[in-house]
Amino acid sequence: MAKRKLTQQQKRRVDEQLQNRKVEKKSTSTSSHNTQLGEEQTGLVITSFGKRVLVESETGEHYRCAIRQHLGKLVAGDQVIWQTDIEEQTGVVIRVLPRKHELSRPGFRGQTRMIAANIDFIGIVMPVLPGIHPDMIDRYLVAANQLDIPAIIIINKVDLLDNETDWEDIAALLEPYAEMGVELLPASTISHAGLEDLRAFMDGKNSVFVGPSGAGKSSLINALIPDLHIRVGTLSDATGLGKHTTTNSILYHLPPLNPSEQYGGNLIDSPGIRQFSPTPCSLSELENYYPDFSPYLGQCKYNNCTHSIEPHCAIKHAVEHGEIAVSRYQSFQRLLTEFKSEPEH
Repeated sequence: MAKRKLTQQQKRRVDEQLQNRKVEKKSTSTSSHNTQLGEEQTGLVITSFGKRVLVESETGEHYRCAIRQHLGKLVAGDQVIWQTDIEEQTGVVIRVLPRKHELSRPGFRGQTRMIAANIDFIGIVMPVLPGIHPDMIDRYLVAANQLDIPAIIIINKVDLLDNETDWEDIAALLEPYAEMGVELLPASTISHAGLEDLRAFMDGKNSVFVGPSGAGKSSLINALIPDLHIRVGTLSDATGLGKHTTTNSILYHLPPLNPSEQYGGNLIDSPGIRQFSPTPCSLSELENYYPDFSPYLGQCKYNNCTHSIEPHCAIKHAVEHGEIAVSRYQSFQRLLTEFKSEPEH
């Protein structure tokens, strides 16, 4: 006996019934899940790990939280709206509050990777040994200018300088930054030189330490936060990751300078990286991020002068006469070349 074929009208009815069942099932599932969630509240991302983040509640408790898929990557310093999962004693981040600033670095395949969010101050940590790299300093200063936030250069491990000649060599290397008005702060976790001044800079701010691997950022943080080993243990228990080396940025609360305050600001420890590049920008924007170029801009023969092969270039003339440091000019040209080679999106 041949099977009876459904009419077009009957097919539509069957399809509608199936669709209604799917919606009812989804609604029931969502309703059931929502009954397990607590009220919406604000929180602070302490660190991220895998597809989850560690969120600090308004009362200072830490919760492992899942992230709604549409939110993308979250990092230390993010302010979020989240809900506790009462049944599991965990949580779910449902919304990210607008970011004031975000510091990123290049990732794989041309993608950017965020380092920290909502920062007010950048401490560029450069060690006297194995050495200070002006090119990396320049890259972080450009990033700070792009974000319009202050930055200082922390000359770390100064206890390793043996004699006056060493000091003179370091001073000559850093002279261009002193002339631009960038704050230079010698520091040592051995002699504790500069640590009080550094804390004064950071008080009440969301700060981030950046610099190459081996710069001594972790040692500085240990000196600034005496009970850090206890906090690291607490974080490792909360995330289940064990004792960490810094592979993701982690936010720590600084002890208050004023006893009446709960915290003295926040400090974000970022991973050490070999090479950092600020956000790609145009030639005219990059020129303005080099304040020592400012007196000579607009004086070149050609309006679109790249200050490389063009004749009658005011910037090159200033470099040749010692008015702009050669290292600064070279770092500018390297960044300009990198930005030109960036793929178009």
